[in-house]
Amino acid sequence: MYAVIDISSTSISMLVCGKDGARPAYKYRESLSALSFTEGSKLTEHGVEKICDKISVFQDQCKKLGVEKLYVVSTAAMRFIDTAEEVFEAIRTRTGAIVNQIDGDTEAYCDCVANEKFRSMKMPVIIDIGGASIEMCDLTKSGKEGMYCLNFGALTLQRKFVKSVYPDKEECSKIKKYIKKALSKAEVPSFEGGTAVLVGATNRSVYEIYRDYYDIEVSENMTIELEKLKKLAKKLIEAPDRSHLLIKNAPEKIYFIVVALITLVQLLKRFGFAEIAVSDYGVKEGYLKLALSGEEKAQPSPFFPERPVKEIKSAEELLEHIKSLRKAAKPAAKRAEKEEKPEKEPEKKEQQGGDN
Repeated sequence: MYAVIDISSTSISMLVCGKDGARPAYKYRESLSALSFTEGSKLTEHGVEKICDKISVFQDQCKKLGVEKLYVVSTAAMRFIDTAEEVFEAIRTRTGAIVNQIDGDTEAYCDCVANEKFRSMKMPVIIDIGGASIEMCDLTKSGKEGMYCLNFGALTLQRKFVKSVYPDKEECSKIKKYIKKALSKAEVPSFEGGTAVLVGATNRSVYEIYRDYYDIEVSENMTIELEKLKKLAKKLIEAPDRSHLLIKNAPEKIYFIVVALITLVQLLKRFGFAEIAVSDYGVKEGYLKLALSGEEKAQPSPFFPERPVKEIKSAEELLEHIKSLRKAAKPAAKRAEKEEKPEKEPEKKEQQGGDN
């Protein structure tokens, strides 16, 4: 079995596949917004600890499942962090994980590789709305041609324009104007009459809300009608009872999912898509396929931190070494404490007199 961990802007997730690297066997997701742990353009120590804790949990799962090879990839979450290299080194020291940072074009290409089956549709274009970026991929092109990356996402728009949890009408207007202006500057062609293929966790959450709202039966053939999506967006902006629908279908994304829906509607209108399909496959599936084929030069990760021997020459170096060991030991200590807790014995019910 093979696995890939994705450190994104809104979560850390893991995909475990069979030996061919194509059949998903397990999917795990931990909600964690890396951008929420930043000071300026730097990730805080608390943010680093959170990421390391999540990675350690996934590493344990990999060992239990008998995973042969694990890859760790970072997308837009770290592309906008000035201290990314320091963060990657901290992750390697504390967990052993080697983070493969990919750019926007490669991220779009991973989406493309994972969704080859949609090539038969009319002018298929992949759209992946992330927390800090939006990737688009024209499936009519070959290789890395037709890859487009927009340097804003649902979470960055939320933080830039929205003061509360949900955007009000004025904030929605500002978001729409910002997106229109950004798209007018982007060198992305029109896809009039084509098919939008929505991928990624955020788009999938939008679909789950859409499916629930319109009471659509679960099906492998997942599609969306633009006019219905517009009506849903209006409800989520204006209706006071919107929280029930959002908490039920996207609780971990409640603070930016409305902005994501607004963004999606603007993209679909701007590029003139005639059909809208939804896919279950995305970056992780594509990256794993490219890594196993050798097309992407990815470094696999061990399941534990390496401990290089270091010569300590002063009291200051000793103090720093002790600090680093404490940081590295935190994830393992938490897991050990959890494993050592005795399971509660089931309470014995007292027998009541009388026969039933």
